[in-house]
Amino acid sequence: MKTYIQNGTVIAWRNGRHQVIPNGVVVIENDLIVEVGAAASHPPGPGDQQLDARGRIVAPGFVNTHLHTTDTLFTKGYLEESTNVSNQATETNYGTLYKTLPAVRHACDPQAQVIAAECAFAELARTGSTTVVEMGYDYEVGGDGDIAITQQVAETAMRIGLRCWSAPRFRAMHYGHAPGGKVWYEPYPENGRQRFRDCVDFCIGWDGKFDGRLHTMLAPGQIDTCDADMLRETRRVADAHQLPIHVHAGQSPSEYARIRAEHGMSTVAFMQSTGMLGPDCFIGHGQIMTADGDMDSLDANEVAALRDSQTTVVHLPWVKARRGGVINSIHKYRKLGIRQSLGTDTFPFDMFNDMRMAATVCRIVEHSADVASSLDVFTMATVGGADGLGRPDLGRLAAGCKADIVFVRTDTFKAAPSYDPFMFLVLSATGDDVERVMVDGKTIVENGRVLAVDMPTAVARLNEAAERVRRNVVL
Repeated sequence: MKTYIQNGTVIAWRNGRHQVIPNGVVVIENDLIVEVGAAASHPPGPGDQQLDARGRIVAPGFVNTHLHTTDTLFTKGYLEESTNVSNQATETNYGTLYKTLPAVRHACDPQAQVIAAECAFAELARTGSTTVVEMGYDYEVGGDGDIAITQQVAETAMRIGLRCWSAPRFRAMHYGHAPGGKVWYEPYPENGRQRFRDCVDFCIGWDGKFDGRLHTMLAPGQIDTCDADMLRETRRVADAHQLPIHVHAGQSPSEYARIRAEHGMSTVAFMQSTGMLGPDCFIGHGQIMTADGDMDSLDANEVAALRDSQTTVVHLPWVKARRGGVINSIHKYRKLGIRQSLGTDTFPFDMFNDMRMAATVCRIVEHSADVASSLDVFTMATVGGADGLGRPDLGRLAAGCKADIVFVRTDTFKAAPSYDPFMFLVLSATGDDVERVMVDGKTIVENGRVLAVDMPTAVARLNEAAERVRRNVVL
């Protein structure tokens, strides 16, 4: 049996770019797209399914390459408008990164994390993310690094129907805020090597499960919390088992100063020296990669290291903007030829929101409306992540690609008239405009409802868990 999606505005992948086909057709067989065009080569047969996409944009699902499901929802009310914890700390994200976030994570118990993950994954599906990179948690989050929590979270993503790269984090040390706007670092027992081994075993053993919808990724926590030997061993395992790598880097001026002080080199140079960079490596955040936070300040060797290695920088615009910070800028990264993708990081888990912020904030930083075009940003949110994952069959609607497809309504007051689908998707639409989501050709969201999750029940469980976590937060 085939599925024919007809009469929609199709965002097809042709000649290396997304292109619009009005009143197009997408034909699916099993988990693959077999045809995309203005008309099907053969009409539907008696046993084929037909979906009328009239008044809908038919688009590839988002490839959301950086997010945290287990603790994010419990940070609501703590991180949105948090300010500095010391008059001497002037960084816009100092208090949130080094005090508030660790405090909330310490308060999360294992059951609460899995409950939160269910709601987060459901929201990701509902708003059009079909492929997600789930970054897990650090050792001291409730459960003391028990890898069983990672397994339960991965199983939750699979039950909802998503395509997921599970990336449980490991690191040699953790950090927190110290008086005077400083940061303390404290090593774990064995410098975190047991957690590292557990994460490696999980990544090797679980990669490719659930008919290939579940993959795994090595995730050294933050570049300033991992020693050079841990990063070198991460690269060795990645190469031996064909596993991608994702590292948090470029999060704050304190991090950049720490790398300089400890290793005598810049963040990019340190990553290059440990072998981290490569076409399978993602850098999450990438905001402060130079002393002044301006990508124009990267020296020629750093530019070449990022560009020639084909490392992907994951832009997380909303979480940075709400804390008063921005990447400066995605336009500069693009001019330098450095690969980029897009992620939501925290709440809301809505890629439409982050696409709009990516475009708008970049234009503000560059003082120009001629940068960060809607087409470029939409490409970051789809193909950018897929290419970093080494998956040319994702983030695109073309024959041979996975049937991961999103229907977005355009028969609304908000959408009409819709002259340019990319401008609507990036600058006007939200996750609430998503009507149907398919992964591997199977519908997981219909009429805006996540089929595998009863929302009232899941939300009630989350609210109960949130009360328990909130009682345990010590600031």
